[in-house]
Amino acid sequence: MARAPLTAGSSSDPGPDRSCPCQSTPGSTSASISDALRKSSGYDLDLEKAMHLIQRSCARRVGLQAPEGLKRSLPALARQIEELTGAEVIISGDPCFGACDLDLRLAEQVDLMLHLGHAELGDGDPKTIFLEARMDCDLSSVARKAVPALREKRVGLATTIQHVHRLEESLEALREEGIEGVAGPAGGRIKHPGQVLGCSYSSVRALDVREFLFLGTGRFHPLGIALATGKRVVTADPLTGEVSEIDIDPMLRKRYAAICRAEGAKRFAILVSKKPGQSRMALARNLKARGEARGLEMFLVYLDNIEPDRLLNLGAQAAVSTACPRVALDDAAKYRIPILTPPEFEVLLGERVWEDCRFDEIED
Repeated sequence: MARAPLTAGSSSDPGPDRSCPCQSTPGSTSASISDALRKSSGYDLDLEKAMHLIQRSCARRVGLQAPEGLKRSLPALARQIEELTGAEVIISGDPCFGACDLDLRLAEQVDLMLHLGHAELGDGDPKTIFLEARMDCDLSSVARKAVPALREKRVGLATTIQHVHRLEESLEALREEGIEGVAGPAGGRIKHPGQVLGCSYSSVRALDVREFLFLGTGRFHPLGIALATGKRVVTADPLTGEVSEIDIDPMLRKRYAAICRAEGAKRFAILVSKKPGQSRMALARNLKARGEARGLEMFLVYLDNIEPDRLLNLGAQAAVSTACPRVALDDAAKYRIPILTPPEFEVLLGERVWEDCRFDEIED
């Protein structure tokens, strides 16, 4: 049986394959699944697109991958897909930390992969369909609430994939309050204007502003904006309504302390991620050579999930992570040895002064 091309970015419609038993009209059923997902997880996903691709390509096996916040919805989604299309569905049970973390082993076993929650990072696996997770939050009201905390009349706006579709309304709300809001450009890993990733802040670095307003939840992304740009960042949480200013000093003190702790280390593990969107082997080899030139014992470690016990078992006294920046910044307290980012390792080697230490970003 001939199959239509399984390409995530294809805009062509091959039409139904009349010899395929999985053909049906997905519209109303897809909407009901989307409603159920919205109620159980709080996120909107474009499942109708996914259903059409499954049916029109006659995919016999479909893989599902999602971050932890969406995993509870996967069994019900798998059951609905099987009932609607007749395809076998296999759920990825491994942790998923972002679009950088595709389950390539599962992708080898299926005809089509559905990756829920994230936007693709440029060119990816052609069999993987990204279904972005959107939250239906009112960004305009929280943007207005943040106005008294702003010091500038022109500010850069940033958010994550969950809220990027509502960014225009926040720009309009700021205009009505006498504030010119500007969203940085898409490009590279950044799919949407105004979007930031935990590993890439190119959209905000491209803006000529002296202050940023981050609209979203959590502290990591606004901390990343402040570290990547050196500018003041106000954060406004659309779920809680809380508005606050980001203070980077505690993070900087922790990172400087990590460098100081690593100064006495002689055996360094250079961590290289197996995750396709995090793997930076060329950088790791470069860092290894530079460390060896300073008389340090350096060794490359290739692994999927970075865990404290794995490093201790290797006898490492310190490590440099070329994987996701959050390994060193968010998870440092989990490790009994200091974990440095590549720019921090350059400070340790004396190749960079601390005042010039930048946020580690994955740019390719």
